[in-house]
Amino acid sequence: MITEKKKIHLDEVTLMRTILAVMIVTMHSFTCYQGGWSQPEGYIDIPTYKWIARIVFAFTLEAFVFISGYLFAFQRITLCKSDKVINNKLKRLILPSIVFSILYFVVFFEYKGVGNFIYSIVNGCGHMWYLPMLFWCFVGTEILHKIKIGDGWKLLFLILINLFWPYSLPFQIGTATNYIFYFYLGYIVYKHSKRIKESITPQKIIIIWIIFIAVFIILRPLKETIVIGDQNFRLYKLLSVSARGACQLIYATIGTITFYITTVYFTRHRQLNKLTISLASSCFGIYLIHQFLLLGVYYNTNFAAIVGPYWLPWLGVALVLPVSYLLSTILLTTKVGKFLIG
Repeated sequence: MITEKKKIHLDEVTLMRTILAVMIVTMHSFTCYQGGWSQPEGYIDIPTYKWIARIVFAFTLEAFVFISGYLFAFQRITLCKSDKVINNKLKRLILPSIVFSILYFVVFFEYKGVGNFIYSIVNGCGHMWYLPMLFWCFVGTEILHKIKIGDGWKLLFLILINLFWPYSLPFQIGTATNYIFYFYLGYIVYKHSKRIKESITPQKIIIIWIIFIAVFIILRPLKETIVIGDQNFRLYKLLSVSARGACQLIYATIGTITFYITTVYFTRHRQLNKLTISLASSCFGIYLIHQFLLLGVYYNTNFAAIVGPYWLPWLGVALVLPVSYLLSTILLTTKVGKFLIG
C-alpha cells in the first residue's frame, strides 16, 4: 500500500498525456482534409494534409485508451484500490459526458424531439462518445478479472471481439468492443512494466519505430483499398470490415507500444519540466473543450476563408491548443471544474 509520504509518479504517463493532448488537437485540426468533417470555406484537397491526418489518427485514440488501462492496473496492483470502480467511473466519465454533451447539443445540434435529445446525450454528442466508450472498457475489464484464464487468452479473445463483433450496440457499448483490447493491453503492460523498462535500449526504440513506419506505410493504404461488402452479403461485409479492422489493429498496436517505450526511455533520462506536467494535468479538460473551439473557428467564423486552406490547420492548432489549456486551467480553479474534469 502506498502511503501519502511515499507517492509514485508515473512520468511516462505524464509525458504521454502531454503529447497526446497536442496530437488530439492536431488530429481534429486536420480531420477535414481526410473527410472526417465537412469542408470549411475555401477548402481545397491537399494530399500532404490528408497523410498528416492519417498519421496522427494512427494510434492517438488507442494510446489514450492504453493509458487508462495502464493507470487502472497501477491503481489496482500498486495502490491496492479496487473498490467502487464503477461508481467512481460513473462520476469521472459519464457525468462529464452528460454535462458537456448537453452543451454540445445546444451549440451544434438541431432539436428534433425529446427522444432524439436523450439518445444523443446518453451516447455522447460529438467527441464525447469517447467517455461512455471508456466507461464500458472499465466495466469489461472488471468482468474479465472474474474469468480465471491467462492474460494471453484474454487478449486473444479481445482481438477476436475487436475484429468480428457484428452488432452495433447503443450507449457506445459496440464502440467499446473496438477499444477494450488497447485498454487491457495497457493493463498487462503495467503488470510487466518493470521488466519492460529494464529491457528498453535506444537501438530497440529505433528498430521498433522503423517497424511501425514500414507497417503503417503498407497497411494504411491497403485498408483504403478494402471495399466494405454489400448488406445483402453479410458474411462478405463482416469479413471486409474485419480485414480493415485488422489493418488498424496491427499498426495502432505497434504505434502505441512504440510511443510507450519511447516515453519510458525519455523519462528515465530526462526530468519533465513544469509546462509538461501542467499540460498533462489539463489533458482531460483540453480534450473536452478543444472541439467546441475548433468547430466554432472553422465553421462559424470567416477564419477559414481569411487564412486559406494551407494555413488553416496549423493556425487551428496554434490557436485552439493554448486556449483550451487556458480554459481548462481556469476551470480547475473552481469547485465545479474540479468536480467535472479534476
